[in-house]
Amino acid sequence: MRILITADLHYRPAERAAYVAFAESLRAAEPDCFIIAGDVGHPLRLFRKTLQLFRDMPCPRLLVAGNHDVYRGEYSSQDLWQTQLPQATHEEGFIWLEAQRFTLGRLGICGTMAWYDYSSRSPHLPHTAADYRTLKGQMNHDADYVDWPWSDVAMARYLARGLARRLDACEADPAVEHVLVVTHMPIIAPAIPDYPAHTRWSLLRAYLGNLTLGDLVVGYRKVTHIVSGHLHRPGAWTVDGRHGPISCHVVGGGPGALQALCLEIV
Repeated sequence: MRILITADLHYRPAERAAYVAFAESLRAAEPDCFIIAGDVGHPLRLFRKTLQLFRDMPCPRLLVAGNHDVYRGEYSSQDLWQTQLPQATHEEGFIWLEAQRFTLGRLGICGTMAWYDYSSRSPHLPHTAADYRTLKGQMNHDADYVDWPWSDVAMARYLARGLARRLDACEADPAVEHVLVVTHMPIIAPAIPDYPAHTRWSLLRAYLGNLTLGDLVVGYRKVTHIVSGHLHRPGAWTVDGRHGPISCHVVGGGPGALQALCLEIV
């Protein structure tokens, strides 16, 4: 079973020809399923235009949003998250993985944007979670452009609860043998870059992933694959799940260097 996953497209109209060629190359690969792991396009009209690039792909198309997709503009972040993005996703023929799991043969697919709860912070720095809440405005543009009313920790926990419900459903489903988890933000420690000699990058690490969610996911018996985006740099690791090894990837690329990951899952 061939699963194609891309991420961090950040659609740019001036580079449309490159995006069209990329979409055509993915169609030519004849995947059994296509997934976008967040940061599709902003504002909403570009989110839609990105999804329309893949409208002729005959396989199921799935997605999770990324942090840039919920940046305020014509709509508030809350409106984008709760209404506009799910609606646009459905209208363009994609499945919104925050709301449902998807089954392809004996493979279950679950996903979430994931959000940072500061659990990925650099261990050599003395800062607390409260410190990172204060520092966010200096380190991360999300502080300027995400205007929903929820704290980072509250949003992270909310998304984790939703993902856990979908994973529980896969665990209970005898038709599901393996589970692929797709997130925008990375959730395993090896995926998150560590630069102990660089203060700014060490501080930024707190906003790059959610290791609390990763600890939850690797505890599920059927999870065999985890794929994330967000970092614009590819990587592959095998981590020890509590029931066996789990294959983990980060999709690389971004505008000007569009990439997709191909998973062959039996």
